[in-house]
Amino acid sequence: MSAVELKDHATASAAVNRVLALGESQTILTTLLASVAGDPKTFCHFLQEGREHPATWSDLRDGSARYAAFFQQRGVKPGEVVLIILGHSPELFHAFLGAMRMGAIPSFLPCVTSKQDPELYWTSHRKLFERIGEGTLLTYPDNFEKAQKQTSGLPWRIIDATAAAAVGPEDFSEVAISPDQIAFLQHSSGTTGLKKGVALTHRAVIRQVTSYAAALELNEDDRVVSWLPLYHDMGLIACFLLPLITRTPVVMIDPFEWVVNPGLLFAAIHRHKATLCWQPNFAFHHLCRTVRPASAPDLSSMRAWIDCSEPCRAETFELFEKKFAAAGVRRETLHVCYAMAETVFAISQTPINELSPILAVDAAALREGLVIEISPGSAAQLLLSAGKPVNGLEVRILDDQGMSMAEDRVGEISVTGDCLFDGYFKLPAETQKKICDGWYQTGDLGFLRRGELYITGRKNDLIIVHGKNYYAHELEYLINQLPGVHPGRNVATGWFRPEVGSEEIIVLAETELTEDTARTDLSNRIKQALLDQSGLLPYDVYLAPPGWLVKTTSGKLSRHDNLAKYLVARSAA
Repeated sequence: MSAVELKDHATASAAVNRVLALGESQTILTTLLASVAGDPKTFCHFLQEGREHPATWSDLRDGSARYAAFFQQRGVKPGEVVLIILGHSPELFHAFLGAMRMGAIPSFLPCVTSKQDPELYWTSHRKLFERIGEGTLLTYPDNFEKAQKQTSGLPWRIIDATAAAAVGPEDFSEVAISPDQIAFLQHSSGTTGLKKGVALTHRAVIRQVTSYAAALELNEDDRVVSWLPLYHDMGLIACFLLPLITRTPVVMIDPFEWVVNPGLLFAAIHRHKATLCWQPNFAFHHLCRTVRPASAPDLSSMRAWIDCSEPCRAETFELFEKKFAAAGVRRETLHVCYAMAETVFAISQTPINELSPILAVDAAALREGLVIEISPGSAAQLLLSAGKPVNGLEVRILDDQGMSMAEDRVGEISVTGDCLFDGYFKLPAETQKKICDGWYQTGDLGFLRRGELYITGRKNDLIIVHGKNYYAHELEYLINQLPGVHPGRNVATGWFRPEVGSEEIIVLAETELTEDTARTDLSNRIKQALLDQSGLLPYDVYLAPPGWLVKTTSGKLSRHDNLAKYLVARSAA
């Protein structure tokens, strides 16, 4: 659908039309620069340590100009990569937009957490610094020693974010920005290898945001609430750049505080009458486990809770609605989005104000790539529709030979469209492997049914044991339901054994249980649950203490690194 057609579309709101009216020459910065100096309207409420820090549009203009001038004074050049490692504060916005305003290429990286080994965190970034070549790292003085060690011998400058306060916005002269410039890099989580920088132009971002805003039926009364970190594409695009471009207010909660106190999200929704919230599937369960329904405030302002980033489950929606129905959660407000950084964000979205379809299929047939609809029951697997592709994007399903498949056949999801990324930064070979004739091979598995997309897993999650297919995330979901397993802290991974000529399943699960009898019982219950539900008996169940499993810098459990750690522990036993 063209911009003109979209502008006349019934669902196009004033927020969408305002973006469209600016034309093809606009950039991510257009709405920001169109705001007047001294604009008192609040763009974002930052919530931290029980206090709110409102950031107005004027603050955003001045703060980003201050950082732009600061970068120029420190010798940052247009086209140079600026990596940003900062805590939760308006400075995140200012630094990111400031680098963009002076023509540099910003990219958020996560701060090291208490659950990570600091040495592993910094040494893992050395290859990233080497690949980028020359650049700037903006962070706090506490990180300087380790950052300088990992950039030793490389043309990198490490600069102190606190020093930016001494620079005035008037010291910056605006730089002309082209819509076809790389606006920023979105780095992958690194779950299967070195982080890859997804290069996105201003034009691609604007096209995605315009189409996605129409799919959301974004309106003038909307308000986004988020606890998501900005180094993740869901937090960066849906909860920062989409609101920025469409001038939609946003409320941001410190991610570290939310994990400890999930009820902060509900309190923020109630206080600010929020209408839109994106979060991964585990977060819905985290809220169900930790927030008492009787203590939940009124949540009826919400138009859409959008499950994204992980495999989305029908059981999750059922649990969340049942748990918080009295607080105003309605089934028709629970939605699914399939998204990835390589298309800026959303590929598909379930229709707002409609029930997201649930499909019951034969579980055994699905593992063989066939979609056979059956009645819900013990032999059925429930799948949530991820909706139809948003305007400007097209999806097809490919077999192992790269040929398009008919509906109801599971294969690799491939996508093309007008907001596709410009490639992985300084990784032409990786880009060439993933893009064929303008189609991006996602590595995800799924199928189309009546034009709607269903996600079944990732190719890397598919473990073939003696000729039978198993999805690691499905096994992990089953294990996560068992009492004694630390919630969300288990990994199912494949280990190839040459003596049998096949992969075997290794289960790694954290538990607080220390007594031998209780641990043996948990191990047996894990084996029995997998045998009962999937017909699979794992080769080994390894129970580890809390904090043992390795996470990537984005907080995801790494199957590759955890298998390596298990093999070391096994050989030492």
